[in-house]
Amino acid sequence: MIEPLHDLLLNWKIHPSSIENVESHPNVYKLRSREKTFYLKKRLNSSVEKRMEELLLTSFLLEKGITVERPMLTVSHQPFVKQFQVFYSLYQALEGLPVQFYSFTSLEGVGTYLSQLHSRLKQYTCKYEVEEWKVETHLREWISGQDSKMIERCGEGFLGRLNEWSFSYRKLSHQLVHSDCHPRNILMKEGRVTGVIDFERIRKAPRIADVCYFLAGMLKDQVKQREDEQFESIHAFMEGYQSDSTLTQEEKGLMPFLVIIFLLQYTFYYNQKGYSHVVSTYIPFINKLVKSGVYERAFQM
Repeated sequence: MIEPLHDLLLNWKIHPSSIENVESHPNVYKLRSREKTFYLKKRLNSSVEKRMEELLLTSFLLEKGITVERPMLTVSHQPFVKQFQVFYSLYQALEGLPVQFYSFTSLEGVGTYLSQLHSRLKQYTCKYEVEEWKVETHLREWISGQDSKMIERCGEGFLGRLNEWSFSYRKLSHQLVHSDCHPRNILMKEGRVTGVIDFERIRKAPRIADVCYFLAGMLKDQVKQREDEQFESIHAFMEGYQSDSTLTQEEKGLMPFLVIIFLLQYTFYYNQKGYSHVVSTYIPFINKLVKSGVYERAFQM
């Protein structure tokens, strides 16, 4: 597949000296050209409207001082190349590396940056229709695909609270969100956030969906750390987020449950893939969070 990409890249007048697959991302290619690094991303199940909205949105965010990954224009001034039903977009690499180490200072910085991103996203008016991020629906779809023993081990009591939680969640104000805001899509250098990447799946949802998706990604990376360190990490992030934008008590009250929802989705995904060793670690971790009063207090400040 690498060789035909050279012809594709001529649409951007790029002559790469090297092209390689990005580990764990089969639809992403990293390439070097004239001492610059680029990423070519293969977009499946996309559309012209989605790719144009990505360009418009990321251009808006850059104008507002938020460093994000923006698709480069081709020689025909389009933010993509379409081959058959597949879209390809090219991006120049941003400074920094994905979040991998969670110091309290770095988490506070991520919280502040994400809050600023949400403030700008709220100001943006979409040109095309953007779908809603239906977190509850997605969870129920995952549940329906699991065996009953798996559900029981994840706690029937927790799942029984889903209807009550979703009623309150749906009443929250919806806005444009990143919707794939996991730690690997946030870049840092020397302890500061340098940018956010991968705006392929922008959707509408309460802003805490992004916040909790990040925190779930963080917690699954910290599953073997001490409980007090996990909760202090949540608190540090929350301090950063609220230094720029205050969360309501209702939002903070719904967040612990939403983080659990995302952790469950990760667990169901790994179970589906047959990673039983990961599942056997996540299930007791999730059950411990559900039963912990300290966990819920970590979101309050």
